[in-house]
Amino acid sequence: MLFPVSSLSSRSAYRVIAVLLLFFLIQQYLYFHESASASRKRPPNGDQSDPCGSLKGLDDLFVILRTGATEAPKKLPVHFTTTLRCVPHFALYSDYEEVIEGHQVHNALDEVDPDIIASHPDFEYYRRLQEGGRAAFSAEELTQWASAKNTNGGRDSPGWRLDKWKFLPVADKAFRQQPDAKWYIFIESDSYMLWQTLLQWLSHFDASKPHYLGMQMQIGDVIFAYGGSGFAISNPALKKVVEHRRANLKSYDDFTAGHWAGDCVLGKALKDAGVNLLWSFPTLVGDQPSDMDYNTSFGGADKTPWCYYAASFHHLPPDEYPKFAKFEEVWNREHTSPLRHRDVFRSYVLPRISTEHSDWDNLSDHDEGTVGAFEECRQACENKPDCLQFSVADNTCKTSTALKLGHRVSQTEKVKSGWIAGRLKDYVQRMDAKCGHKDWILP
Repeated sequence: MLFPVSSLSSRSAYRVIAVLLLFFLIQQYLYFHESASASRKRPPNGDQSDPCGSLKGLDDLFVILRTGATEAPKKLPVHFTTTLRCVPHFALYSDYEEVIEGHQVHNALDEVDPDIIASHPDFEYYRRLQEGGRAAFSAEELTQWASAKNTNGGRDSPGWRLDKWKFLPVADKAFRQQPDAKWYIFIESDSYMLWQTLLQWLSHFDASKPHYLGMQMQIGDVIFAYGGSGFAISNPALKKVVEHRRANLKSYDDFTAGHWAGDCVLGKALKDAGVNLLWSFPTLVGDQPSDMDYNTSFGGADKTPWCYYAASFHHLPPDEYPKFAKFEEVWNREHTSPLRHRDVFRSYVLPRISTEHSDWDNLSDHDEGTVGAFEECRQACENKPDCLQFSVADNTCKTSTALKLGHRVSQTEKVKSGWIAGRLKDYVQRMDAKCGHKDWILP
């Protein structure tokens, strides 16, 4: 217990003061020592225990994830611990309202014209879904739809055909739900966004002006942003298209009914509203890291991914999300610069490439004919100075001048892949030599 100094003898008072002063100095030393130590250990992008701490500007975004009832339970949960973990403002839209792991999934189609819902063949699946949930479909139907092939008119499944109707209603709902967001980021359930890169990229644009940023695609005379790679729409741009669509609702319902791609429908509406697309490949791309050709341009633009910063990937399977999220987290903790595609290849893809993989398709594409053994195919590749990899399936040899990891396939497909290990280092050096000052896709 401490006593007032005036109640003690003079000598005792000095002793008490000395003890208190010493205690104070020790506390100050410990405080500043610990602060300095913490400062020295702090990584360039902030607290290493908080992967969200460096994402300045994330509060300005409203993220809209679009999915469907047959895939939502399998694909959504991993987003809550990876792509959406740091996102403060997001909404989930599907063709079926439900709650998944505590997160509300909204019905994107509940405001579509009731006559269209009741009569259009695209909505037969939707009507069954609303009446009976996923239990309305047989196991055979679900299996058939899950394995449906892509065609020139999209994927041959009722859920995919219904999906085109979601884009314009979701844009309207998103604007009403978060009317003050600076940017609206539209993604799908197999899109992966690298927020560190995306935020730095968006900082080059004036969000008070109409902007529409996405990987360029074209159907007929409509150029639009590919939905799978994610796309960004500024507040003024979304306001324009929402108001334009409301004023021409029947026209866009009719256009959607006769089309097959919802991202194209939205792109046409934006164009009609006076908002043009900025061709954003390869900042935004349509493949996952292991399937990409880092040396190929796309969509009429002479830009190859290798040198540019990477803000999105597509087609990641659910089990790949935690792996890539951990890789990205470590990178952001140890580097001040965001990931470029070449960084992803060198540090995430290349370490997984070996001389050969069984039950693996590395997406080699040049048919070399029939071979009797795997080593014959390797020899065919080695005989070509620019060949980097090869594969054998059903005794058919394929080679490639592109370098890809590819992905695992079932044993029944009987695919084996190989790479010419001695040529990989030269490939990386040749690619690096092309870069110069290529960074961002900007107007």
